[in-house]
Formats: sequence, C-alpha cells, structure tokens
Amino acid sequence: MSTKPTSLTWPGKIGTMELKNRLVIPAMCTNYTFQGHFTDQAVHYYGLRAKGGAGLMILEGAAIDYPGARAILNSAISDDRYIPTLRKLTDEVHRHETKIAFQIMHAGRQTSIAVSGSQPVSCSGAASTQLLYDPPRELTLYECRNIIKRFGEAAVRVKKAGFDAVEVHCAHGYLLSAFFSSTLNTRTDEYGGLEGGIKLSCEIVQEIKQQCGHDYPVLCRINGDDYAPSGGVTAIDSRMISVALEKAGADCINISAGLRESDHRLHDQTMASPRGSWVYMAEGIRKTVNIPVMVAKRIDEDMVEKIVAGGQADFVCIGRPHITDPDYGNKLLEGRAEEILPCIWCAQGCFDVLWMLSPTTCLVNPAAGRMDEVPIDDLGKASTKKKVLVAGGGPAGCEAALVAAKRGHDVTLYEKDNRLGGAYRLATVSPSKMEVERLFSYFERALPKAGVKVLLETEATAELMKREKPDVAFVAVGTCPTIPKKIPGVQGPNVVPVGDVMNGQALIGNRIVIWTCSYHCSFSCKATIAPIDGDVTNMHSTYSYACRAGYAAVDAAEYLASLGKLVNIVTERNALVPGMGFTSRGYLLKRFFQANIRVCSSAKVKEINDRGILLEKAGITFLLDADTVIISVGETLRDDLAGDLKDQIPEVYTIGDCHKIGNALTAIQSAYNKAIRI
Repeated sequence: MSTKPTSLTWPGKIGTMELKNRLVIPAMCTNYTFQGHFTDQAVHYYGLRAKGGAGLMILEGAAIDYPGARAILNSAISDDRYIPTLRKLTDEVHRHETKIAFQIMHAGRQTSIAVSGSQPVSCSGAASTQLLYDPPRELTLYECRNIIKRFGEAAVRVKKAGFDAVEVHCAHGYLLSAFFSSTLNTRTDEYGGLEGGIKLSCEIVQEIKQQCGHDYPVLCRINGDDYAPSGGVTAIDSRMISVALEKAGADCINISAGLRESDHRLHDQTMASPRGSWVYMAEGIRKTVNIPVMVAKRIDEDMVEKIVAGGQADFVCIGRPHITDPDYGNKLLEGRAEEILPCIWCAQGCFDVLWMLSPTTCLVNPAAGRMDEVPIDDLGKASTKKKVLVAGGGPAGCEAALVAAKRGHDVTLYEKDNRLGGAYRLATVSPSKMEVERLFSYFERALPKAGVKVLLETEATAELMKREKPDVAFVAVGTCPTIPKKIPGVQGPNVVPVGDVMNGQALIGNRIVIWTCSYHCSFSCKATIAPIDGDVTNMHSTYSYACRAGYAAVDAAEYLASLGKLVNIVTERNALVPGMGFTSRGYLLKRFFQANIRVCSSAKVKEINDRGILLEKAGITFLLDADTVIISVGETLRDDLAGDLKDQIPEVYTIGDCHKIGNALTAIQSAYNKAIRI
C-alpha cells in the first residue's frame, strides 16, 4: 500500500476527547516498571511512539490493587504516590500532541501467589484447567462493592496524572471478563451470571463518572467473543454488554477477544491467525450502539481504509507494529506504508518475553525499549566512514548491512543464494509462518535504498573479502546441521535434513517422523533465572529461547501436515522446544492438536532403519514406523571464514547463528548490537 488512507486521517471524538486522527495504539504491557512505577525507559519508549503520529495512545493495564491485582510486572494505580511518575509520562506524550488514556485492571484469577503476594480472587472458585495459576477464592459481596470503589478511585488518580481518558479492562479473562462468563461466574447473588457481570461493570463505569465527572471519557475494552469451547461470552452476548455499558455512561467500546484457554484459530496471537479476524465483531457492535467502536488484531495497512470508511469501526487499534517501528503512524498516515519496518507477528519479543517477566523487545527492531532507541532512519552517523563487507544475507547479515549503511558506511552484502533470507526464509513454506516473507521483502527494498550493494549468487570467500580490503567484515554465514553419525541408519536413504524438506529438495513419503530437541543441541531452551531487582514479591524472570533447529522442526511439521502427511515428532528432551515462549508455544501446540501432529518426548533414538525409527522410552524399545525420517537435532557453528579473515581485516565480527546458536530474534539482536558500534 502506498496511497494515503484518507479516512484514518479524519479527526475523531470519544466523549469530550478530540483526536487528530483515527489511529490508536492499544494497551500492550511492556514490563518497563519498577515497584509499580513506570521507568525512564517507559517514558522514552512511549514518547517515541507518541511522536510517531497516532491520535490516541492507551497505556498498558495498571493494577487497581498493587501487587494483588497484577498479572505480570504491571504498573500500579492503587495509591497517590504513583501519580508523579505517571505525570512525567503524560507530559512526554502530550509534548507530541497525542492524547493518552490509561487502562486500569484487576487480574482476577489470572495471576498467582508468587506474582500477587496473595491468593487470586475471582467471581467464583473456578480455576483454569489449562494454566498453572493458583486456584482463586470467590469474592464476597462486600469485596465486589469495594472493587467498584477501587476502580473509581483509580480513575481519579488517572485524571490527576494528566491522562485524557481512562479505559476499563473487561477482557481476556481478567476479573471483569470472568464475571461476564456464565461458565465461570456461578454466583447466586446480584453479581452472578452474565447479567450480574454486566451489572458489576456498569456500576464501575457509573462510579468512575461519579468520581471523575460525567465529561471525563471512559472507554471499555471487552471481549467480542471469549472463543471458549466450554461457553462464555459470544459475539451475540458482546452486543448486549456493549449496549448496557453505553447506557451506564461508557464513551467508547474497544473490541478484543479470547481467554488464555481459547483454542480457536481466530484467537491465535501469532502470525498463524487470519488478519483482521476481530473486525466482524466490531462491525456488529457498531450497529447496536451510538458511541464509537474501536478494534484491534493483526490489522494490515491495506485494511484500514475499509474499516473506517466502510463503517466497520470508528477507530483502528494497531499495536505490535508500533513496537517494531516507532514511526509507524507517520509512515502510514502519509502514504509511505512501504517504508514501514514490518511487524511479522512472531510474538517472540513482545508476548513471549512478557510472561518470562522480561522487558519487551522485538525480533525485527532489537532497539525497541532501549534508552538509545530512535527510528532506524534517524540513526546517528558514524564519525568515520568505513568500507564494510557482509558475508551472508540471512536476518543477521541484512540487519548488519542496513544499520551500517544507515550510519553512513559503504556497505556491500554477499549472498550465495538468489534471494535474501537464508535459512529463516525457509520458514515461509509453513502456512503458519508466511508473514516472515514481509521481513525480507522489506530488506530487498530498504537495503538498496540505503546504499547497500547487494550481490546475490555470490559466495563471500576469504579470498574475495581479503581482495576487497574492507575496514570491517561481518560474517553471518549461519550454521551447518548437526548429524549424529553414531546413530545406526542416520545416513540411510529415508533420512533427510529439515532444510532439504523446506527448500523442496527432498522426496517425502506420507508417514513422517521428525527428530528434534535432542541431546545433540546446545540447549538454548534452558531458562536463565534471575531475581527482579526490588520486586515487591521477590519475583524472578525466567528468560529462555528456542534454537533454530527446534523452530525448523515445528515449521516443517506444520508444512507437511498441511500437505496431508501424517506427522509425528520425537524429542529426547522432556518437551518439544521448551524454550519457546508461553504465547508462541501454547498456540503452536493447539495447532498441532488440530492438525493431528503428535509428539513423543523423553524418547531415546536407538536406530533408524527402512521401516522407521527405533525408540526407547520408560525401558521399552519400540518402532515408530515412517516412510521418511527428518532430522533437526541441532546446529554446528560455521567459524572457518571468520578464522581465515582474522588478522587479515582490521575488524571481523561474527554475528547471528555463526556467532552463537539461537534464532532469528537473537541473530538480529547480535547484528544490531555490533553494527551500531562501528
């Protein structure tokens, strides 16, 4: 899209709040907090994105009872002492003529004693059947009424801190969302069932209006559908909820969807879900209310005009793309969408790290959240221009080349294949990873525009690079697949490496076994546990990441299942890609179930033969039959080129997987961190 989305530039109004356009950055938690206060990191992060052009920014969920109502490292709005730091943030956002609202929430049953410091509470004692939360206790009637007052008091603090509006979080299975669910809310008092849940949320809206003034805008974020197989809010119920909230005084309905337990494909938070999959709910609700409606969820730049001009919603919420490109709004609103650094909805740097209690980052934009972050087009020039050669056009090589060029260096990139992307581009063969193509389509446009000389079908040999006499060489040639040669039959005709499957070079049978997550890998999946400085309940972060061998295995599994193959996965470790984040891994396993992909973990591979793969588990040896056995058990560093260049070129840096085994996120991070310094 290169045309200007005219309708998105229209001024808008929510209650008494006037907005310069219809683009909204919705609430997205970041973990940029300290003891409930937003840090300077948060001020810089939000200020940079306010400068990016959106009309409204909604700040992430703040606990009305801290830490008891938090789910992760939420900010707090439970006491007046938080107002000064919040005022610092609102002043920064207002400096860029962007309006800002604050989302207030109570986690309800979706927290734990370790996080909140006390037993979770909810509408009932119903615990999650899938999530590892402590069972909640049912709130008393007195406590329900007190929570109404706490929401009102929190909104007063929001107003005092300079926010232009407040948003009440009634979605995603948190406290107020659970009250809406007829399956969770089994109360028999006035707040029981769907009707009782509506009454509770309406009384909260009325309390806020009473305490803040009826002219203070109140937004309500609700689930258009819980997507819960056991029952709960449906797309029909959400219309009733919206009408009731409007009558109670709400000034806007913000449509979201899904519970943590939802397994519907429209709730998948990765790139596997369809684009704009919640718009239909917003369109239906907009026909039932007379207040503005906004909607989120994987909305593409090409969709915004139809959504607003076509009357499907009044405002468009675009969240994660603003993490990737802080200048997203300006580029979109000015008709420069092709210049946007693209979010690929991988969920790795945002959703996944969130539940590890680590700060938000981004696979595509490793500078996200850093105090020195600027839009990529605004990178400062290096004091000395250098000749830079990059060997390899995968994610690390492309990132290093682009950053170095943006900083004013003379850059040439060599890629032995006929396209950029390396091994990561093979993921696009999977129907769940097609969005990865957006990243390399961007690099193919951005690198030449930045002045990078891209030489495809040219292998960067040591002789070539020495002959060019660069000042700096980045070696990003990736890895070689590990082949465990001591396993009998591993080199048989029915055994193929995963790369040959994804690039179409291997003939595949109908019954497939994929061997991955073995003891032949470096096991990056092992979590790094660290205390969170000053945390009020002494929480620890648990950062981990999966390696490219694990990702390649699951990508191949989904690809082959989409072709109608019967796919089984065997791991020697006790789980499949255990280092993958909570969000990505959870949705992956749900998709596996729906595609009939089965996993056997903690199984020792004894032998591969013409009938399949011989396994040992629990002292029992058995055959898992297969026409084809695919190996993705680990990677081996390719360090020969860097070794040959050492002492021949002034600065030689290995980046990406040939520096340390990881994945696309860690590869791009390593490239950025080194390229930004030369």
